Amino acid sequence: MATKQNGVLGSFTPTVTPYTNDTQPANSLAVAANEYPFYTCPGATMVSAKLVISNNTGGAAAVDVGIVEQTDVIQLDAAGSQPGAPSNYLGFSFPEGGYTSSIVVDVGGVTGTFQAGEALTWTNPAMTPTSQTAFVQHWDSSNNRIWVRGLSRADALYPQSGDIQYTGGTSGATASAGTSFAGSGTTLGNSGRIKFFDNLRGIIYFDNHEFRNNLDYSLLKFRDLNQEVRELGNNNLTRSHQNRHRPVATTVQRIAASNTTPTTEFIDANGVELLVSGVSAIQEHQYIVKQKSINDASIFELGGIVLGAYQSIYVKSTAAVTATLIGFEETAEIAS
Repeated sequence: MATKQNGVLGSFTPTVTPYTNDTQPANSLAVAANEYPFYTCPGATMVSAKLVISNNTGGAAAVDVGIVEQTDVIQLDAAGSQPGAPSNYLGFSFPEGGYTSSIVVDVGGVTGTFQAGEALTWTNPAMTPTSQTAFVQHWDSSNNRIWVRGLSRADALYPQSGDIQYTGGTSGATASAGTSFAGSGTTLGNSGRIKFFDNLRGIIYFDNHEFRNNLDYSLLKFRDLNQEVRELGNNNLTRSHQNRHRPVATTVQRIAASNTTPTTEFIDANGVELLVSGVSAIQEHQYIVKQKSINDASIFELGGIVLGAYQSIYVKSTAAVTATLIGFEETAEIAS
C-alpha cells in the first residue's frame, strides 16, 4: 500500500499549469487548461484537507470548485439518434467497473476470430518501443472492426507508412491495416473504466486510461493499491506534472492516409456503437462552489474537505488564480 502523503497534496493554476499527451506535437507538448480534477484520494485512503485559492491576477476572478468521482462526463446523443432509435437509454449496458472505448481499427486480411479481453499485439516502426500491446474491447466481425482499450500511446495503432498486422494473444487471430488494405484505418479515441452510467440521462461517468494527476489512471495501475500512486516521496512538483488526453465529441479517423472527423462513438457491453454529443468534466450536482468571486490580492479558503477513495477535487477558472490543497492522507478501511 502506498505511503501516505501530507502537507501540500496538490496545486493547480488555471490557464498556466501544463499537461500533455501523446497526440501533442513534439515542439508544443505543454497544454494549459482552465479546469482540472488535480488531486484524487488514493484507494484505501481518506483525506482531510482545506483548499486555498489565492488571486493575484490584477482583477476579480470567478472560481468553480467541486468534488468529482470521474475524469470525464460523456453525454450520449439523443436516444432516438442511437441504433434502433429507442425512446430512452435503458437498453444500453455500461456496467459499473467495466470498460468502454471509442478507439477503433478497421482492418482487412482477417484470419481467425478475435476475443474480447484478450491482449492485442503489433509492431509499429514509428513508435518507441516498436512493440505495442493493448486489449480487445470488442470484435465486430460483420464490419472487420476491432475496438481497442488500454493503449500505451494514443497514436500507437496508426501505421505511418506501409501496413501493420495485429495479433490476438489468446485467439491467434490476425488482421492488418495500412496502404495494402483498402478501407482500413484507425480512429483516435479513448478508453477507460466506467464509474457509473446514468441510464435516465444517457451519461457515462468515465475514468480515462490516459489521465494522470497524483494517481495513474491507466487500466493496469488504477485501483491497484501498489501501483496507482505516482509520487511516494511527498513531492508535490512531481504530482502536479500531469497527463490528459480528453475525449471529444468528434474524433480523428485516419483511413488511406486522409483524416476525417466523424462524431465520436463509444461502445457498450453488448457491442452497440453509441453516438456522443458532448464531453465535460463535472455535473451540476458535483459543485461545492460555483462562480465564487475572489477579489484581487485576496485569498479564499474552503475548509472541512473530506475525500473518500477515488474522489477528486476539481477547480475551474478563466483567471490564473492559484489553488492549493493542503491536508493529510490516512489509511481507511477497505470494503469487503
